[in-house]
Amino acid sequence: MKINQIFNGKLSVGLTASIVYTLAMLLSKGLTIITTPIFTRIMPPDQIGIVNLYNSWYSMIGGIATLALTSGGFQLSLKEFKDERNEYVSSVLTLTSITTIILAIVYFINPSFWNEMTGLPTALMVLLLVHMFFYPAQEFWLMRQRYEYKYKSAGLFTFLSVFIATIFSIGAVVLASSTGIKELGTVRLFANYAVILLFSSVIWVWILRKGKTFYSDKYWRFSLALSLPMIGNSVAAQILNVSDRTMISKMVGNREVGIYSTLYTVSSLSLIVWSAINASFVPFLYENLSKPKKIPKIRSLSSTILLAFAIVAFLATMMAPEIVKVLATDEYYDAIYIMPPIAAGVFLTSVSNMYSNLLIYHKKTQFLMVSSIIAAVINVVLNYIGIQKFGYIAAAYTTMIAYIVLSILQAIVATKAHYATVGHGQPFVYNSKFIFVLACVTVSCCMACLLFYHTPLLRYIILIIMLVVFWLKRKIIIQLFK
Repeated sequence: MKINQIFNGKLSVGLTASIVYTLAMLLSKGLTIITTPIFTRIMPPDQIGIVNLYNSWYSMIGGIATLALTSGGFQLSLKEFKDERNEYVSSVLTLTSITTIILAIVYFINPSFWNEMTGLPTALMVLLLVHMFFYPAQEFWLMRQRYEYKYKSAGLFTFLSVFIATIFSIGAVVLASSTGIKELGTVRLFANYAVILLFSSVIWVWILRKGKTFYSDKYWRFSLALSLPMIGNSVAAQILNVSDRTMISKMVGNREVGIYSTLYTVSSLSLIVWSAINASFVPFLYENLSKPKKIPKIRSLSSTILLAFAIVAFLATMMAPEIVKVLATDEYYDAIYIMPPIAAGVFLTSVSNMYSNLLIYHKKTQFLMVSSIIAAVINVVLNYIGIQKFGYIAAAYTTMIAYIVLSILQAIVATKAHYATVGHGQPFVYNSKFIFVLACVTVSCCMACLLFYHTPLLRYIILIIMLVVFWLKRKIIIQLFK
């Protein structure tokens, strides 16, 4: 596949969009990778821990502020209101803004309570509220661009906003460090989000001016019917994603949060690829689910995507020691054993996403909420026991167990919901037997990497063999993705 094929129309718009989104996100996250060695050397682990603690709380509370509209229901609404998208988006943006104002009022009634609970100072809590007010506009805009396959504007915006924010935050931290300021985590967060929120505020105004619909009973009813169950799902999903870091902060300390979060970020880099692929796959799925003749294509494409992502997750796990040596200092290396279970959990995220996409399409979001809550509760309980007995590294293994539970539950309920809606007269949307076997093999291979971390020669031989196989089978692989 030649790069110029992307731009001369020889590839489908869906594949082109997926490639551009992936490149934009890889470039954006590439900046994160490039700057990780900088931040791990100019910021102590406890200050990196503050940054990750803030991001973790945003992930959890942000689901409430956005009413979980960015969790899948937004894309279905774009399909439902195909000719009224400007009005719809401005209407739900007003809704999320009102929700954030209510959250701000709740916070300012008793700020010391919330500061103590989150472990964040007042300055960062205010930043968090401003973040939740403006950032949904950027998320809505990007999701719409991706749904409509307007990949050029979305890709360029994604990269530029992150590039400027990253450069600005590095400069701010270096300057603050040279002047003796100790709260480098706070400096970094304000510098980074000052840029991001400037972009978001411009989009916020643009959406409202273009849509000119601040309230609509029709849009609000449809969105809330989908999203209210998704709020519980979104919060539970984020608890599953980030409770390990918040619990480590409370039970161990921010230094350990910094080490754990840095390696968590490294080991979940493959999630960048998945996010871009899924963003392009969902419109294809929703447009073709009602067409029986397209089901074989969906089955084939979904299996190919998951197989490719499984390989990416395994390769990232195999290269973990080298990645950590490049991106962090020696004090991070002892925690390398968290990377295989996290990589396995990231792959399982892709499996659960496949089935959650189906539940959202059938408007069975209440089942998403129940499965996510069960997995989140299991995660919190296991984290509490594991961290106490084995230290903070145990959180990675308990989180993987919770993701196994989540993917199994969502596969079961999605299958039942789909057949309850369309009947048993046609094959299921996905090849579930293949996906189950693939998940077992991928998790096992990722965990097996633990045995190879102290035998680099053996790891290199395995990697070389894989690369040779990929090269020999390159034509078949390229044809699959075409």
